[in-house]
Amino acid sequence: MRKIYISVIASILLFASCSDYLDVNSPSTFDKNYVFGSESEIATAVNGMYVPMVSGKGWVGVLLKKMLFNTDVEFSGLSTASNLNERAYVPSTGDIKSYGDIWTGMYDGVNRTNDVIEGIEQSPLFAAADKTKPSRLMHYYGEAKVLRAMYYLELVRNWGDVPYRRTSAGNKDELFIGATDRNTILTDMINDLIEVEPLMLYAEESDRGVEAASREFCQALIARIALQRGGWSLRPDYDNPAAVGAMERSDDWKEYYKIAEEYAGKVISEGKHSLARSFRQVWVDECNWIVPVADDNIFDVPAKVGGSGELAYSWGTYIVSSKNSEGVNASNAPHGYSSGGARLALTYMLSFDKADLRRDITCEMFRYENSGMSSIVQKPFSELNVGCGKWNRLFMESPLGSTSNKGTGINYTYMRYADVLLMYAEAANENHDGPTAGAKDALKQVRKRAFAQEDHAEKVEAYVDALGTKEDFFNAIVQERAWEFGGEKHRRYDLARWNLYGKTLYNLYFDWIELGKVARTKQYENTTTPFEDPTYNARFDSYPAVAYYKMVPADKTLFPVCVAETMDWYKEGDVNSYDEALPAYPSKNPTGYSRVDMCVQYCTQVKNASPRQWEPSARILHSFYGYINASNAGSVNPETDPVRYLVPIPPDALSSHQGLLKNYYGY
Repeated sequence: MRKIYISVIASILLFASCSDYLDVNSPSTFDKNYVFGSESEIATAVNGMYVPMVSGKGWVGVLLKKMLFNTDVEFSGLSTASNLNERAYVPSTGDIKSYGDIWTGMYDGVNRTNDVIEGIEQSPLFAAADKTKPSRLMHYYGEAKVLRAMYYLELVRNWGDVPYRRTSAGNKDELFIGATDRNTILTDMINDLIEVEPLMLYAEESDRGVEAASREFCQALIARIALQRGGWSLRPDYDNPAAVGAMERSDDWKEYYKIAEEYAGKVISEGKHSLARSFRQVWVDECNWIVPVADDNIFDVPAKVGGSGELAYSWGTYIVSSKNSEGVNASNAPHGYSSGGARLALTYMLSFDKADLRRDITCEMFRYENSGMSSIVQKPFSELNVGCGKWNRLFMESPLGSTSNKGTGINYTYMRYADVLLMYAEAANENHDGPTAGAKDALKQVRKRAFAQEDHAEKVEAYVDALGTKEDFFNAIVQERAWEFGGEKHRRYDLARWNLYGKTLYNLYFDWIELGKVARTKQYENTTTPFEDPTYNARFDSYPAVAYYKMVPADKTLFPVCVAETMDWYKEGDVNSYDEALPAYPSKNPTGYSRVDMCVQYCTQVKNASPRQWEPSARILHSFYGYINASNAGSVNPETDPVRYLVPIPPDALSSHQGLLKNYYGY
């Protein structure tokens, strides 16, 4: 079982950070002249650095719920202009408040780490320490720098250029500063981590395992920050703050891809981690608070049962609640209920190879509802999106109770070994103008876990070996990262650093409209119902227009006792109506089956039109509104028009900095 020390973190008050700096509201009790007298005091202060990331403002709280703009992977549709929010790249009032909470939380973390770093450096323990080899003291020092880099990376990825401090503030005047170029911040963070990496301990040497920063996490974080530093980012137009800006990349970007290859390569060559567990078992273990030290997990943001955690509530399998006999929201399952509000794109689910074992864990075409007094049953989704099943309360072997909801205690998997393998493969391909043997092997390792042994020859060996060019291998990495990390908050940042965000949204918008017309044609081509001119596109031949299902008793070897019925999909020969298009769609549902709309959802019927006519779904027209919509679709150029993926600086931060900070990007 995992080593739980989150209760210790949550109780730490001694080293709260400076309250005046950038709207961090917790009162400061840290005296910068305080001298650490023992390693135990330092350990207490180090634990305090984790408080912001496990709070409601961190990775298991509002940061998890927000910053999930619509992509080809994460997608929560919007149906009208009245509910526009960040998912459509148009922040609402509620979004701005959440950004303020995240900003405050991240700077709380920065301040805490600055305090601890400075406190350690002033300690006689540090002066006497051997700074040439790992030790507990030097590990604490490195841990502080790793966490500071985490906090700053999140600020840069979401705001761009931000205020930057590396020391504790001595007076109020030092707190009011302007923004520093993001490249300076990221370069400093990389250099800090390269310096402390050799002095840190591996997770296997720590009593906190992978729920705290380790040497291998430091290495992996260097690679992630280096790819961010070497990638593209949205830059402001300083002469015209109302403009969105432009995507740019620094002239020295290749140097950072070399760093990424080196440090991701260190994690691989040192052999501390593997992909030994199945993909399913990784998530079953997460939902049971089990975090092995030597497997996929490299760093988990630790959560606390009963705390502010959103995993398996807002993000995960959807279990609908209803009022119980006492008038309280509850599920018939002893596992509790969830909102399932965060979703994935339907076409993302359909992009998986049908033999890919990751698909049915990552993507769920169903939710659970109460049935009778003591059981739950599956019901279909039909909303242009699907659920994410990685965080599933029903996996819990020790359920939290029928009325439980938030605060599951499930960790956020910030860094996985699969990520390191794919970062290494990407960097090596770029650095050597094509895939090296090591890059191919790294990709193969990820795919071997994704497919059954009998599929390895075709789906792993042949698939990867056929990627002979730099472009082909890069495109394969783009796809593999989507399939591996669906729902884990990587896609938006990946698309931005690759400068593919605009092209991706543009293609989704027009492809979905075309796909909807193709699906409607398939739906009606074998009926006598007149409809508008048929639409065919070979790219969409395999996409299911609709699917059919019936309810069957749940397999008790796969589902807990409380699940009474599950959905069974209609098949014709080897074709599953849920997976792909049937050879021909019947004029009425197959006997005993109900229908669920699939790709026909991308177009809706024009009212009172005869013959039937189709128009784009409102969810297409509004879900990318801040970038592409019905009014500007003809003029958007994805090659030159960037996505405004950075968010506005919160109003309180703007006012507290007395004019030294300013919003750009049209905010």
